[in-house]
Amino acid sequence: MRRFGLGVCLAALICGETPRDGAAQTTGGPPVLDRVAGLDIESRPLGEALEALRRSSGVALAYSPDVVPLDRVVSCTCRDVTVREALTRILDGLGLQVRAVRNQVLIGRGSGGDAATATLVGRVLEAGTGRPVSAAEVRIPPSRSGVLTGADGRFLLNGIAAGTHDLEVRALGYELHSQRVVVEVGDAVPLTVELAYAPIPLREMVIAPGSFGVLEASPAVTGIAVSREEIEATPQIGDDVFRTLKRMPGVSTDDVSTRLNVRGSTDRDLLVRLDGLELYEPYHLRDLDGALGIVDVQTLGSIDLITGGFPVEFGDKSAGVFDMRTRSAPTEGTRTTAGLSLSSISLSSQGNFADGRGQWLTSLRRGFLQYILAAADVEDDLDPRYWDVLGRAQYLVGDGHLVSAQVLLAGDQMAWFDDETGSRVDSDWSNAYAWLTWKADVGRRAQVETLLSAGGLSRDRTGLVENPNRGEFTPLSADVSDVADFRFGGLKQDWQVDLSGDVLLKAGADLRWSDGDYDYRNRTARLAVSADSRLFVATDSAVYNAAPDGTEVGAYLALRVRLGARLSAEAGLRYDRWSHLGADGLGPRLLARWDLGRDTNLRASMGRYYQSQGIQDLAIQDGESTFSAPEQVDQVAAGVEHRLGGGYTVRLEGYWKSVHDPRPIWVNLSREINPIAEVEADRSRLLPEAGRARGVEAIVTRDGTGSLSWSLSYALSRAEDRLDGRWTPRVLDQTHAFNARFAYDIRPGWQFSGSWQYHTGWPFTEQILDVVVAESEDGSELVEVIERGFGPINAGRLPAYHRLDLRMTRAFQFERSRLEVFLDVFNVYNRENLRGYEWFLRPSAGVLRATRDPGEGQLPRLPTLGLRWVF
Repeated sequence: MRRFGLGVCLAALICGETPRDGAAQTTGGPPVLDRVAGLDIESRPLGEALEALRRSSGVALAYSPDVVPLDRVVSCTCRDVTVREALTRILDGLGLQVRAVRNQVLIGRGSGGDAATATLVGRVLEAGTGRPVSAAEVRIPPSRSGVLTGADGRFLLNGIAAGTHDLEVRALGYELHSQRVVVEVGDAVPLTVELAYAPIPLREMVIAPGSFGVLEASPAVTGIAVSREEIEATPQIGDDVFRTLKRMPGVSTDDVSTRLNVRGSTDRDLLVRLDGLELYEPYHLRDLDGALGIVDVQTLGSIDLITGGFPVEFGDKSAGVFDMRTRSAPTEGTRTTAGLSLSSISLSSQGNFADGRGQWLTSLRRGFLQYILAAADVEDDLDPRYWDVLGRAQYLVGDGHLVSAQVLLAGDQMAWFDDETGSRVDSDWSNAYAWLTWKADVGRRAQVETLLSAGGLSRDRTGLVENPNRGEFTPLSADVSDVADFRFGGLKQDWQVDLSGDVLLKAGADLRWSDGDYDYRNRTARLAVSADSRLFVATDSAVYNAAPDGTEVGAYLALRVRLGARLSAEAGLRYDRWSHLGADGLGPRLLARWDLGRDTNLRASMGRYYQSQGIQDLAIQDGESTFSAPEQVDQVAAGVEHRLGGGYTVRLEGYWKSVHDPRPIWVNLSREINPIAEVEADRSRLLPEAGRARGVEAIVTRDGTGSLSWSLSYALSRAEDRLDGRWTPRVLDQTHAFNARFAYDIRPGWQFSGSWQYHTGWPFTEQILDVVVAESEDGSELVEVIERGFGPINAGRLPAYHRLDLRMTRAFQFERSRLEVFLDVFNVYNRENLRGYEWFLRPSAGVLRATRDPGEGQLPRLPTLGLRWVF
């Protein structure tokens, strides 16, 4: 017996004779096969044809996706024929058998003469409510495999020997069901199984508030889930999973950047992992503020996004966890995906070997944004390019040991040039990660995971800027060279031990070695006015070198317990020490979950997080050669989640965070994106005395079980730093934020989707302009020089931001492949969303007054055409 995949209507084989002529044959003659089919389809996948026949005739169909080729293209003008005749036509040439059992029709392959078996046909329901239970495993011991129920709870289990058997049915969140069944040769036994509610196993339970499941995450674990289909249907630039999650409540970022700022924190406070390994720089094109992620969404199987307090095993980050896991290979054959758009070309492929005990994955992506920049009418001459490669091989050694080896490489290059002035900036960034993972079952109650890793980051930026317009607020010239390398190695081990059914022990340790080399210099020339009012050119040179190294040690211990039938809690303690900081931290964390019923739960967390500055984070370009002490972050979060009928889920959550000993913040007060931002005159070092963030979030989702799925979210929040005794909004603080998303299947093969976003305008800093009269450099004349200063930090507010994105997708199904062509329109109504203002002195009533105009805007309307081919 084999175990089949999730997401099918029914899964199993049935027995019988194989038709000699290759056409589908029918046995028996119950009325269901004589019903009118009412089917009329043209060139559609067989899976869609069977579903359409089920709807049009009202006949329940049972089949296995490993037996019935659901991607095969069929046509059938069968509106006035019987179900028997319709099935004969659309299954022609497949050698499949059709058999009616009561009010169901079973479709399967002949057994080659082995007819001494029986079949179980049934449905798994929730006791008390009668709702179908999907993804329940149905098996007959001692077989270790079985079948999974479909979305409607139905299953089909065949090849059963005649006699008496003990049937077992398991599902997450339900008690194990055992039932004795008696079957005879040739029987097709109908069966209804009711599962009683049981608490979710401690190992599988999500206790942390603010948790979201993405791609193929199980909705039984967390109610707020974003499926792969919804991710792929969401309009976005570059088909980037980071950009999709920008629409989650509590996440803020701008149009260009894909960095996720969670609940008032910056992206450096977010832990980003891939298959257990932390990615230090998970973004491409960092000179453009990290425009894209370095992992192709087509290689990912699931993602956990935790924006509330999280358990101790996730390390010393304070804002949240973005935990990615690569996709599993298909059970048979390979799955290859090729993509092409105006921003990139990609190819990924997966398969298995050694009779399914091993799996492999490869992915290659090459990006080029010049076409999008041209469509955006960007005046600067920019040539950004990027690439990434991912490879994974894993093998199941014995029954409880899974060994995998992975490598992730990424790089990007950007050139900015101005032919008129001769200015040019070139940058080259690269990432390299390699890691080995060993997952082992130790006895029946313990699991251990060991991860050995190594890798490094590098950057090489050179820039020469010439500014002939001496009246602007930029340097007359700037010459920059920035070369840096960072290397790391690590060993990590995590244990989970079931002390009993109600007590789970978690423990682990993490040891990392790292070092870096920094070599930075710049030389700038600016206009200045001396104390005796004489204009001159001031030059400044800076050379910074550093070679830091250090060891980071982390260890944790946590106990997760079930306190009664509905209350679960986890108490943990984490210790970290950083040798390059000469500091350590001890952080307690407490999480709890109270299940009010099958569909409602309360989750809460409180804890202390000590967040370090990594060796790779040294701001050498701003003259920093020493590291800051760890930040202490205390946070509390609590929320309620309720699943309604019809696929609706509602969540309401609140949080509060307090930051002690915050690190210095370097910002450009004009908010412009500049590849050598450190030489600009508006570069400022902010020294917050403390920080805080608090907010309330609400989200309502409707899953994609029908033709329409959608979600609505709202966040009321405030993120501030205390500067010079005054609480000041952070750069991306947005008091009100609203997101709406929908995906609608217009007809088979056509989908229309979109999203709309709104948030309060971000803070900005007023500029103060003054005119100073000075002698020219040669002393021959008096000239007026504009001097610039700044008012209180982030005291103003930009206009509100809002944007509508739409996507139309057309899918073409072929016999062995599927082609999707999509058209995206970003910022459909071409809203001019500002990043900041430009400031000028203009005459008014004979006096020069400072005025402002809309400055650098975010992205305008951008159409993007692309395709995705899966074969």
